[in-house]
Amino acid sequence: MLRGPIRAIEPARTSSYTRPGGSVIRASRFPSLPLFLLVIAAAAASGQQERKISMKALPSAVREAFEKQFPQARVSGVTEEKEAGGVVYEIESRWKGRQYDVTFRPDGSLVSVEETIPMAEVPPAVAAGLKREFPDAKVTKAEKITESGVIAYEFQLRGGPKKEAKFSPDGKLLEAE
Repeated sequence: MLRGPIRAIEPARTSSYTRPGGSVIRASRFPSLPLFLLVIAAAAASGQQERKISMKALPSAVREAFEKQFPQARVSGVTEEKEAGGVVYEIESRWKGRQYDVTFRPDGSLVSVEETIPMAEVPPAVAAGLKREFPDAKVTKAEKITESGVIAYEFQLRGGPKKEAKFSPDGKLLEAE
């Protein structure tokens, strides 16, 4: 589109104009790509960082602690996670017909165990709390979580206002997302 000595280029995304001397004036409504990438990189660096590793790459203390607690478990994945408190290792496995996600510190000390369980093993108080808080939701996954000796039950939900809910053993809602 031409209008006198100034020619508009791509008016939907940017406003670029060529001056009579040939210089270009450009005003963008969107941040430039380098700025966008910088913001994304900063956001990723501020959060939790994960990387997949092999069982052989685990510290020997972690590998030994896992093998002692879960003998003959089938490992499906190992992740090194950098959190605010330092590095932890999460091992995803199947043992005795159940799915386990077990997290260790580098010295082999246990952080948490997430065990997938059938609804029949959920304590009655927890099942009642779940029904009270989310009467229309369908449970797609139930987990028993043990962290520092404290037990909680976490559910992935479908058909309700929340996608995930965590309860104490006495049926109190701890958090929902």
